[in-house]
Amino acid sequence: DVIAPGQDILAAVAPPGNHGLDFSLLSGTSMSSPHVAGLAALFKHLEPGWSPMAIKSALMTTGTDVLDGPNTDPLVIFRQGAGHVAPNAATDPGLVFDAGWNDWLAFLCGTSAAVGPATCDALEGLGYSLDPSDYNGASIAIGNLAGVQTVTRTVTNASDATSTYQFSITGLAGIAADLPDAFTLDPGESETFEITFTRTSAAVNAYVGGQLTLSDGDHDVRVPVVIQP
Repeated sequence: DVIAPGQDILAAVAPPGNHGLDFSLLSGTSMSSPHVAGLAALFKHLEPGWSPMAIKSALMTTGTDVLDGPNTDPLVIFRQGAGHVAPNAATDPGLVFDAGWNDWLAFLCGTSAAVGPATCDALEGLGYSLDPSDYNGASIAIGNLAGVQTVTRTVTNASDATSTYQFSITGLAGIAADLPDAFTLDPGESETFEITFTRTSAAVNAYVGGQLTLSDGDHDVRVPVVIQP
């Protein structure tokens, strides 16, 4: 979903097994993961009422690109997710994509046999989509686009000002995206929208990538998109 500093990071280590050192240079997810966990803890202190998924959304939509290719290349998107975390920008993301327990259960219903059929049926009865592409996260992925598919997302205005957001998209060569009209949200207000993706000339069984952005002039809420017809 995101990336963080993980190369030659100076960190405290346990002297046993580390040649008696108190600190050492380490690399890998053992270093990048604590960066993100620490940012989430600081964020929770800043915004005690925010859910873990809202914090994750803020870190994702404000991420920055790594310099190993265009951000519409699906390989780049799979490598960086939403981008490299930018802590200061994340404290003012504009909009957040939030999710809770039932959202995750619905996602599992659509991706595994881990949830009982009765629970999945009940979730559908409550209006939850079991299509994993509809999970309300700050990214969009469709792994089996059969010509046309519509995805649904809900965003919440996390700022202290009324804002009007417009949609734009880059990339997605060979895929047409029917974007929603602009919408206006008061602080704390939410909006649910749909985006319909249609294959035009994209190759079958190959991913294409793009970036969806919701902008109000002060915030650019960016969401990575990968689609495989």
